[in-house]
Amino acid sequence: MRILSPIIFVLIFTLCLQAQKPMFPQPLSSRIANYDISVKLDTQSKKLVGNEILTWRNDSDDFIEDLQFHLYLNAFRHENSTFMKEVHTRYRYFRINENEQWGGIDIKKMCFLDGAALDTNLEFIQPDDENEQDHTVLRVMLPEALKPQEVIQLEIGFEAQLPRIFARTGYKGDFYMVGQWFPKIGVYEEAGERFATEGQWNCHQFHANSEFFADYGVYNVKITLPQEYIIGATGILNSETLNGDGTKTHHYNCEDVHDFAWTADTDFIVVKDRWKHVDIIYLVQPLRDRQARRQIQAVKNALAYCEEWFGLYPYPTLTIVDPQYGAYEAGGMEYPTLITTRMSWLTPHTIKLPESVTVHEFCHNYWYGIVANNEFEEAWLDEGLTTYSEIKIMDTYYGINEGSLLSILGLNVNLSQYEWTYYAYKPDLDIIFKNSWEYKIGGYGTFSYSKPAMMLLTLENYLGRQMMKKVLRSYYERYKFKHPTTLDFINTVNEISGQDLNWFFDQVLYTSRILDYKIDQITYDELENDSTARYSSRIVVAREGEMTFPIEILIKFEDGQEVIEKWDGKEKFKILNYKGPHRVISAQVDPQRKIWLDVNFLNNGKTITKNNTTVLKYSARFFFWIQNLLQFVSIFS
Repeated sequence: MRILSPIIFVLIFTLCLQAQKPMFPQPLSSRIANYDISVKLDTQSKKLVGNEILTWRNDSDDFIEDLQFHLYLNAFRHENSTFMKEVHTRYRYFRINENEQWGGIDIKKMCFLDGAALDTNLEFIQPDDENEQDHTVLRVMLPEALKPQEVIQLEIGFEAQLPRIFARTGYKGDFYMVGQWFPKIGVYEEAGERFATEGQWNCHQFHANSEFFADYGVYNVKITLPQEYIIGATGILNSETLNGDGTKTHHYNCEDVHDFAWTADTDFIVVKDRWKHVDIIYLVQPLRDRQARRQIQAVKNALAYCEEWFGLYPYPTLTIVDPQYGAYEAGGMEYPTLITTRMSWLTPHTIKLPESVTVHEFCHNYWYGIVANNEFEEAWLDEGLTTYSEIKIMDTYYGINEGSLLSILGLNVNLSQYEWTYYAYKPDLDIIFKNSWEYKIGGYGTFSYSKPAMMLLTLENYLGRQMMKKVLRSYYERYKFKHPTTLDFINTVNEISGQDLNWFFDQVLYTSRILDYKIDQITYDELENDSTARYSSRIVVAREGEMTFPIEILIKFEDGQEVIEKWDGKEKFKILNYKGPHRVISAQVDPQRKIWLDVNFLNNGKTITKNNTTVLKYSARFFFWIQNLLQFVSIFS
């Protein structure tokens, strides 16, 4: 079998890194999966013709008899792929019609470097749903088992048809967003890792509600296309070569990443900036370049916050892509060192949705890119932490009192309120911890984005800001360039905080229990025969939901006196009694609104005097209208 020994592997890699001027003096990751790819784009047929050399190490103690690959573009080959069946040919707000261009990827050659073929050993498998028409996972049987720590090199020739822009990849006119475009090896997990009882490949099919999971490595990628195109990609541009036939080859290199994406357009305007060690490249469409400063400042804000709270952004570049008009589907996506955003030339500064999207996608570079969990199986660890980080950054830099997301005609909406409306709409529809493709309809966004963000905001308020900062920084430092799990996160929280918080995570992550405490009653009696007290007041605090959580209750008396009571929240209700010269006039659960998991803030308070409950009720309803408005604006941005 054509296998490299670990010594030869190290020598080859050292020579490659010397030739490519390594980004980092020492490897930051285990560098299990490494790619040298040459690809040419035919702008007439919208096809990619590519060749890759995969250098992969068996980083386990198992003898591995097969390799498994993701062929993501086959999700767009026809309407019977698992992806298309799950969305019924609809994704986000767009539909593939009969006359639209479908996509797909074909393996033209797979062999060892000495030419010994593996083509006859290929088969498509469907580990998740047994849909034989789904060709997004390919298995190749090896002639000999790959021994522990041995390295294999394969040459793979492929052709890929890009679809009309769909599910974040494809083309629109002369604009190309090329993501998940090459044969990509899965992750092998040896026995004892995560949930495996024996060593196995973690190589899921491409689902409508799933993203990605891959090992880290070094990418050397050469992209050839017509010379009038402006290009951006993961990593560093090493060189550009004019080929004499009207094409140009762009050579990119990136180390310690687990994916590679690129974009091209004839109309891009290139805006450059710098933040500390990071070169920022913004590829923006004509007319929208006047909004470039907004997006660049948003990225700088995110870089500063994430460095302070989590740790250093380790890469020297960051590219921001503004998709062409009509290519909305390409917006709002993350890849290592490259993100896509959404912008409109007419979006006023009072609507900060463009900044919010940019901040969100950048934060993915921390939780998806650097601390890379399995997004197929535990999406919340990326999306939830990213949404939480986005909320904190938007509130910090755009003003929690001024509307960090929207400020129109005196109405201020913060991102935390916006995400809370998603969560509170159907809080018990599903649970957080499950495979991403198994969520009930409408559940993926709520239970991988919004509810986890509310969980983390609640956890921060419970632990305190500085302790939360210490927890997240420890989690980032421990698990950067690794593949942490939910249990790793929980163990980090428990260890760093010095508390056993399993009672909290067990309820929020693994059940659909809702949290809802309310002031049920306030009553008082006048005491005629008591010389020391004129009033006897009684407050009933009730737990409406099944989730328990310690709460505070603010009691106000008519003379202005205030008392804070604490309750562990475990019983169905708690009765508070007061005797004194002044009656209780109001009571409020969670007066500082620390518990973002509460599904109904309208029942948190009660008063025996005239109040503004009606105003609060209609304000809450208005947030749902604002949510719909923002979604509408985002479609046409």
